[in-house]
Amino acid sequence: MFLKTDKPGFFIPLIVMVLVLLQVRTVSAAPQVRIELERETRKKVTLAITDFVVKGSGADALGIGKEAKKILQKDLMLSEWFSPLQEQVFEELEKLERSSSKVDYRSWHQVGAQWLIKTEYSLAAKGKGQVFTFRLYDAVNKRFLLGKRYKASRDLLRKTIHRFADEVVMQLTGKRGIAETQIAFLNQENGGKEIYLIDFDGHNLRKVTNDHSVNLSPAWSPDANWIVYTSYAAHNPDLIMIDTAGKKRQTLHRLPGLNAAPAWSPDMQRIALVLSRDQNSEVYVLNKDRQLERLTRHFNIDTSPTWSPDGKNIAFTSDRSGTGAPQIYIMDSVKGDQSKVTRISFGSGYNDNPAWSPNGDQIAYTSRVGKRFQIRIYDLNTHHSEVVTKGSGSCEQPSWSPDGRFLIYRKRENDRYNLFIQKVGNGGERQLTFSGEGHSPAWSPYFKH
Repeated sequence: MFLKTDKPGFFIPLIVMVLVLLQVRTVSAAPQVRIELERETRKKVTLAITDFVVKGSGADALGIGKEAKKILQKDLMLSEWFSPLQEQVFEELEKLERSSSKVDYRSWHQVGAQWLIKTEYSLAAKGKGQVFTFRLYDAVNKRFLLGKRYKASRDLLRKTIHRFADEVVMQLTGKRGIAETQIAFLNQENGGKEIYLIDFDGHNLRKVTNDHSVNLSPAWSPDANWIVYTSYAAHNPDLIMIDTAGKKRQTLHRLPGLNAAPAWSPDMQRIALVLSRDQNSEVYVLNKDRQLERLTRHFNIDTSPTWSPDGKNIAFTSDRSGTGAPQIYIMDSVKGDQSKVTRISFGSGYNDNPAWSPNGDQIAYTSRVGKRFQIRIYDLNTHHSEVVTKGSGSCEQPSWSPDGRFLIYRKRENDRYNLFIQKVGNGGERQLTFSGEGHSPAWSPYFKH
């Protein structure tokens, strides 16, 4: 790791949440369900979520239970695994079971629910936080699936609900959900660009940097605790590392000229970056001892490195094709371009911003299509590429969700720049930011619990 500190316990997570798990049996979803869902069928699981049963007088005077339910509904809907059942359909059934711990599986199935979530909310002892209880049931197969109890402070409400939503996705698919993930991005303000974070659902926007300068290319550390970026705050494009709370900041690399486009290796031992120390933009690797290793040695411009998930290769942008146009290449992460270099982008005069998928089988990148930029995905198995964004506006700077199911990108329309999320394969998109000055989105890895 690159950080230098003498403070003991520095790596304790910045946000601490007390999680108390119910002592109940946890059962996995049926294997056949998972197989079907992995094939991305069009059918979604119909889910009923009951109102929070409030325990204790005055416990929900602030409407926290109602807010928590809305967050959970949105999380599961945005996952695109579930279709929420309309509340009026099961209102009477919910009332009948409100004072009972029993679940009438047959009745829930008859009203259309395949899965059911029952919820409770209460104040913790002495008013220290809130306690949320969740129970997940499979109405089709008539079984209890999961029970969780979380104790958290009011300011961690959204994080708590996000965490349970991810648990529900895990039960269904065997893979962790992404409700708890965040997106780092640049927002232009007062002539500079500052780094912000926002949750996957578009809430909890917060500012990380306050450099009053131009910042570029935010990139997450694999443990999701740090963001490395380029900053002009010291009047030179220096490489900076900052924690996600914006409290710990450190200069990683400072040389005259560019120190730009950082990308952390999967094992957190190296950072690929672009330097102009050789009078030309070249890709280097900065190791944990702060030593530089040069990877490209070409008289043309090399930039925008991105690591393969196994750390063995790096995709990058170069205009070395001889056409004067940037294209996407892959090289060995140790030998660099002194070994085999493979070009993967064709059919367009401009390709840039490669982003390697978490599964390792695809690379998304910006490609000029007609008069606009669109996001194209190259399949490393079939060696074919496909444009995945459509419609008006120019789409650039793709970044993958950690489960590999979604892309976030910058879209320009009417001289406004906002961030959009699209599920890979279905073409629909969701607008995430609305400031008109969103740039360089970077999706976080999974957070460590």
